[in-house]
Amino acid sequence: MSASPLPQQAGTLRLPDSISLSRTEDLEALFAACAGQASVEIDASQVRNIDSRGFEYLMNGFEQLNLDGTRVLLFTPSSPLITAMQCLRLDDRLPIRSEDRPPVLSELPLDLGAAILESGLLDAHTVDTLRESAHERGIGLRHLLLEHERVGPERLAEVNARQHDMPMVRPVRDRLLDVTIDHQIPLRDLRTHGVLPFLQLEDKLAVAVADPSNVFAIDVVRQATGLKVVPAVTTEAEIQSGLDLIQRSAGKADASATLVEDGRGAAERLDATLLNALIEGASDIHIEPCEGHHLLRFRVDGRLREVERLNPEQGSSLVARIKVMADCDISEKRLPQDGRIHFQHGTRDVDLRVNTLPTVHGEKAVMRILDRTQQSPKLDSFGFAKHDLQALRDSIHAPHGMVLVTGPTGSGKTTTLYSVLAEVVSPEINVATVENPVERSLDGVNQTQVNQKAGLNFGLCLRALLRQDPDVIMIGEIRDHETAEIAVEASLTGHLVLATLHTNDAPSAATRLIQMGIEPFLVSATLRMVMAQRLVRALCPSCKTRVELPGEVCEQYAGNGLKPGTSYAASGCPACRGTGYSGRRGVFEVMAVDSEMRDLIARNPSSDEARELALQHGMTSLLADGIRRVNEGVTTLEEAIRCGGTA
Repeated sequence: MSASPLPQQAGTLRLPDSISLSRTEDLEALFAACAGQASVEIDASQVRNIDSRGFEYLMNGFEQLNLDGTRVLLFTPSSPLITAMQCLRLDDRLPIRSEDRPPVLSELPLDLGAAILESGLLDAHTVDTLRESAHERGIGLRHLLLEHERVGPERLAEVNARQHDMPMVRPVRDRLLDVTIDHQIPLRDLRTHGVLPFLQLEDKLAVAVADPSNVFAIDVVRQATGLKVVPAVTTEAEIQSGLDLIQRSAGKADASATLVEDGRGAAERLDATLLNALIEGASDIHIEPCEGHHLLRFRVDGRLREVERLNPEQGSSLVARIKVMADCDISEKRLPQDGRIHFQHGTRDVDLRVNTLPTVHGEKAVMRILDRTQQSPKLDSFGFAKHDLQALRDSIHAPHGMVLVTGPTGSGKTTTLYSVLAEVVSPEINVATVENPVERSLDGVNQTQVNQKAGLNFGLCLRALLRQDPDVIMIGEIRDHETAEIAVEASLTGHLVLATLHTNDAPSAATRLIQMGIEPFLVSATLRMVMAQRLVRALCPSCKTRVELPGEVCEQYAGNGLKPGTSYAASGCPACRGTGYSGRRGVFEVMAVDSEMRDLIARNPSSDEARELALQHGMTSLLADGIRRVNEGVTTLEEAIRCGGTA
């Protein structure tokens, strides 16, 4: 596979979406297209990711063009590019069109109360009341504002930035965090002082701080690096997330095969394990007994990774500690047990769903991490194709019927349903859920957790729920005849029912309900939409590289929408721990149930018959939707094939 030049659309020169060292060929192609012209305008609206070396390469290229007599002008710059310019104080060096430069905001008073008042966030009476309360409690006004959530962290950071004439930055969200900067400052010192180094250009180091008045923290960085430190303001959550990513990138990609002998007790080891798992971005923690040792593994981006090995005594004591914390019977080692742990550390606040299982070498413990602070993402951010998103919204805003989300365990079904609930909930309707367990608290939603020990199962909950005057019901999972029967009954009697179901694709959902004992005509009458989903690993924006797919591969997958020419491959860098991937994205197969599909379902069709009709009526298969994400540069063809199968 060979690298391809940067494509130009309709004669327009564009900056690539990533200004990084891995995309220098794109920048070289751009510089070559500019050379020899007296002046040239470049569209900068697509820039989504910036690292230090890529940005320096860009700046050097522009300055060389200027020396060679070519005047470069950037128009419609993206937010990350504008922020990088402001944070590195490059107003006079980055050639951005004057009308596209951000307006200069007036400086606010250094007194926080006066600044809040002048910015219009609170009225004078409220500010005075908060001042008195802060004085009585002996705490700062800033602390009180955050504690009572009177002013959000980002709005407060914006005020602090204007107070100190500094830019406001979100290094992680805006993809400006360069984890490869060699600043030589111990991570513990950065955490202690609340400083996040995120970009470097020549002798300038841009750092983000939550408290811009803390000049001592900035001096620590200046003395340690010998660089010109240029501060910007951010939130404490951004600093924590950024330092977590730096710590994650500094870890070894491959686990050590040596046994850990560090003398820590079980309680201390469990706390350290949970904290490391959160820093790593793990979704699950596995403690597995093996012959001669216990294996500790984290699941990150859907893949398990070995973290360390413990001797049998350490492993057994760690599992015992987990059982105590989860309120399990520590003396019972012959039967599986379930439990729950609440863990807090700083701003981190998570629940852990615990399960233990006897194996031939001892008890294995698995903990699923459920972030209590995480908000449900908006449906617009899922990456749906436009027609699929419209079909989903049409279904969830219908007055009655059944909407199913299908897929294997860990494919994000519950997250999708939570986002659906967040969109439909309003004061005018009664929304209720039955879950096992409740994974996230939702405002305005009545959530019930199944308790098998107390005899509170899905069937009992749902029958009681139907007498609670619900408008929308969400069922954590339809897994048996009784649950399916009540779900159909509820949708027939004027309720909108949202539920998950385990099937491989969307058309198989109707067949599965019929196999559970639901009459085909009832499935036909109630089913409104089925959506199958998978998660594919997203390419790391810092190191993904352009490649040319072989002609035979393009031909094989052309029928599924694969566009010929340029694609992207996983490369690997410190930011992604050498994997080439960072995070996951959804791939969807949305089947709307129209009149012809209803007629077919009523005749008890096979899954293949239902699938053939759905595809004829415009359903996009999982493979085709995955390839759409390949065309967008989000993931690789290998990942699309893994989730959707071969052509």
